[in-house]
Amino acid sequence: MNFDDFINEIGENTIETETIRQIARMVSDVVRRRKMLGLTQDEVAKRAGLSQAQVARLENSSQIPRVDTLIKVAIALGMNITLNETEEEAATGNFLAHA
Repeated sequence: MNFDDFINEIGENTIETETIRQIARMVSDVVRRRKMLGLTQDEVAKRAGLSQAQVARLENSSQIPRVDTLIKVAIALGMNITLNETEEEAATGNFLAHA
C-alpha cells in the first residue's frame, strides 16, 4: 500500500496521518544528510551499529521505522531529534485535536 492509498483508507486529518507525515519528514532529512555528507548506507550502518539492510529499510520507507533505529541513524549523521509544539497546538492549547 502506498502513502496515498494509506491516507485514503485512514482519512486525511487523523493522528495516524500526521504520525506518518512526521516520520516521513524525519526520514527525508536523514537521507538528505547522508547524501550531503557523501556517506553510503553501509558507512552509516557501521557508525550506527546497524546493518546496511536496516538503513535501507529506513530510507525506503518500506515500514514504519522503530524510534531507536531512527535515533541511531540520526546520531551517526551528527543529527538529533527534538520535539516541538506545532503552531496550532501552541496557539490553541488543543493538544489532542486529532485524537
